[in-house]
Amino acid sequence: MNRDYAHVLTRPQALDWRNFGRALAAEIRLRGLTLQQVADEVRLSRATISRASTGHEVGLVALLKLCIWCDLNPFELMRPDDRRPAEYVRPVAERGCFT
Repeated sequence: MNRDYAHVLTRPQALDWRNFGRALAAEIRLRGLTLQQVADEVRLSRATISRASTGHEVGLVALLKLCIWCDLNPFELMRPDDRRPAEYVRPVAERGCFT
């Protein structure tokens, strides 16, 4: 087991869609692409890219394609399911999981 992510298994987890959307939107801006260009590259609809980049939930395949496209580790997007983002961001950042 990868010790870096073993803490994910200690309690119920949820993907933080808001952080994922922010990271995806930042990568799109950094590369200077349109949503349609990203959609064409990853073979998803423009609407899916728009939903994801604004922090809305998308399907598993779309999530994984977009994580690969922008070099995000999905485990680093996880948060405890029973906590709000403000309660976990600082401890996770202190462990070095967000770079």
